[in-house]
Amino acid sequence: MDVFLTGFPKRLLVAVSIIVIIAMCTTTAEARSVEHRRRHQKRQPEMAQLTKETLKRPKNPTVESYKNATRKIKHKLRNTKRFFDQDRKLLNETRDYRDGMPSWLPTVNFVDIHFHDYRMTRKPGSSITERKFTYLMPKLYKTLREYELLFRRLRNVQVNLSDDPFNNYVALREKILDNTINRLRSTMAEITENMVAVNMPEPSFDKTKIKLDTLEMKVDATQCLKNDYIAFRGYGNLLNNWYSEFRCPLSKKDKKCAAYHAKLREKKGNKRFRNRS
Repeated sequence: MDVFLTGFPKRLLVAVSIIVIIAMCTTTAEARSVEHRRRHQKRQPEMAQLTKETLKRPKNPTVESYKNATRKIKHKLRNTKRFFDQDRKLLNETRDYRDGMPSWLPTVNFVDIHFHDYRMTRKPGSSITERKFTYLMPKLYKTLREYELLFRRLRNVQVNLSDDPFNNYVALREKILDNTINRLRSTMAEITENMVAVNMPEPSFDKTKIKLDTLEMKVDATQCLKNDYIAFRGYGNLLNNWYSEFRCPLSKKDKKCAAYHAKLREKKGNKRFRNRS
């Protein structure tokens, strides 16, 4: 070795030796760093999954049952609304009867429903989902039942002095009333079925409280059209409001829900307003 290095500048030898040592250390450090990153990247998904499972709360079976029941009823209500909207387009309704509000038309106070304080009725162990379900579903059932009775009465109305064009309307009218009544009954059955599923009793209903006796059973063609349009308009508004009620809790602020909140706030501020569906 001494023979090999004979004549080789010592300073240069020292410099080369230092460079070689630094290179070896750097290579070793980089290798360790790369290996560390690989191990970290490999463990990261495992840690993320572990953290997610650790933080994830176990589902409450009672709450889930109420949520599931609510989803089913909401879906059924949406379909009922969609089918009725399709049938209603066939009527070519006139705006002449848009302001009619006879005593036989069912009324619903959606202001009180929308701004109901669920904390006031809280009971030990009950969730907000349960409290909403037990408050809303009997009211939904009652309002649908009222309209089912109304449409059944309209179905039996006798029209005096009808002409040929009106006879064409009568055939369409009977078809729409039959479809509406059948879907109403199906929706009410869905409500009661899901109420039973969460151990709620079927809601009671007192039909003597509605004023269907004031709806005349023998009318002329003009009065028949007027009664039909008022009833269909009221029922359409009812379905729209109920669907909005399920879709738009006070915490939801999208464009449609904001408009629904604003409409009911305006009615709430009018003390003389009698809220109707």
